[in-house]
Amino acid sequence: MARRSMIRPRRDGTYALDLPDPAVATLEHMCDELEALLSTDSPLLARLFPPPYGDDTERNEGYAALATPELIEHRMEAISTLRSTLRSSRVTEEELLVWMRTLNDMRLVLGTLLGVEDDFFDPEVPEDLQQSFAVYEFIGALIEAVVAALTRGGAAESGQPD
Repeated sequence: MARRSMIRPRRDGTYALDLPDPAVATLEHMCDELEALLSTDSPLLARLFPPPYGDDTERNEGYAALATPELIEHRMEAISTLRSTLRSSRVTEEELLVWMRTLNDMRLVLGTLLGVEDDFFDPEVPEDLQQSFAVYEFIGALIEAVVAALTRGGAAESGQPD
């Protein structure tokens, strides 16, 4: 028998959630980790705040001084939304879009930790990073489930089968 998707569109325009307890616990932990990391200047955040002006250090620093606090505030609000809806059985499309952005932020940070680059990833994950790699893979699969649910959502709202 095929396993039901963890995230499914409902005919009323919302999305059903069916996350196993270990997945919820992992995501709660990742919310805690990302929230704590956002209060630092860790190099793990580099992919969340790329320099908008290439090598122009002065302009990048000016932009960072103006924009970074607001960007962090938005990310903190998104983490709060994800955390508050993790144990729900149903979320709205807006909440699911917040999930997608926050999960992507988590995956970017983990990818930085693991040394994942656009064109290369060393499949030999050191033993001390294997759990992080497993979480990286899980979050990637969850992002795929969110995208699939959002894609199917229009069909569910119009009365088409899931």
